[in-house]
Amino acid sequence: MIKTLLHIDLNELPVRGLDVRILKNCTLKKVSDDAFLINNTIVLLIKSGSLRISFHDVFLELFAHDLVVLSKGAPLVILDTDPQLKLFYLTFSTAFAIENCNKQALLDAFYFLIGKSIGKVSLDLKSYLVVSLIYKLMYQVNSDKAIRHVATELQRISFNLFLYELRCIYGHFVSDYHLIFTRNENLTIQFLNILAIHFKEQHNVKFYAGVLYVTPGHLNKVVKHTTGKSVKRILEETLIMEAKNALEDDQITINFLSEYLGFNCPSAFSTFFKKHVGKSPTVYRSSLSK
Repeated sequence: MIKTLLHIDLNELPVRGLDVRILKNCTLKKVSDDAFLINNTIVLLIKSGSLRISFHDVFLELFAHDLVVLSKGAPLVILDTDPQLKLFYLTFSTAFAIENCNKQALLDAFYFLIGKSIGKVSLDLKSYLVVSLIYKLMYQVNSDKAIRHVATELQRISFNLFLYELRCIYGHFVSDYHLIFTRNENLTIQFLNILAIHFKEQHNVKFYAGVLYVTPGHLNKVVKHTTGKSVKRILEETLIMEAKNALEDDQITINFLSEYLGFNCPSAFSTFFKKHVGKSPTVYRSSLSK
């Protein structure tokens, strides 16, 4: 699965130059020591399990919450995966990055990332939640058949947010580099950071506005202008994505999931889920096995 994705021609995809996936079945059918060159920049974030690779002739063993940037043109060998491996996968072309970076600082960040051999970074829980949330946002945008055939502003913004977070993470290795954003962009970034940590227990826009010392109306106006989606919409999509992922595990009960996602009772969660998905959680789970 991974090797197949690495050889995809990004220019033939619905969103030209960009591919975002949430991979849940990455087991290698056959172990091989054959190296191949990476055609585009790849960013992997491990959700669970482990992945063993050789990159630039350096052995890397990646576990949950590890992130690695694989630069274009570098030799890669996928040595082994385990059955529990799940990961976030993103690859983009240099042309896509140049066309969609709305600030020179972000374009500089892109060149910084592809020009450094820093290896893997083990994220703390907060950083993992933020980066995985942006992965999910980008995945939702690219999976939306109604808009994915054009380079929308939301795709541009989510990609810029992704680059920003990556640069901040890798910036720990280079202390003399700073990015400058507008007030609205900073507010949106702060909102996404807080959302990634608190979305399970806080479903009210007033909470996020209060933490950021702005009115709910102002926060919603800024976020919608920056991302194309309201605060409520982003929160709802985040909850639904988390619920769908959890429902793939048969060991997680609906009652537990309801409490885990901060709903007052299972019926409230089921009503919310059915409103946005068109199926109850139970029916949705049953459909996964068909």
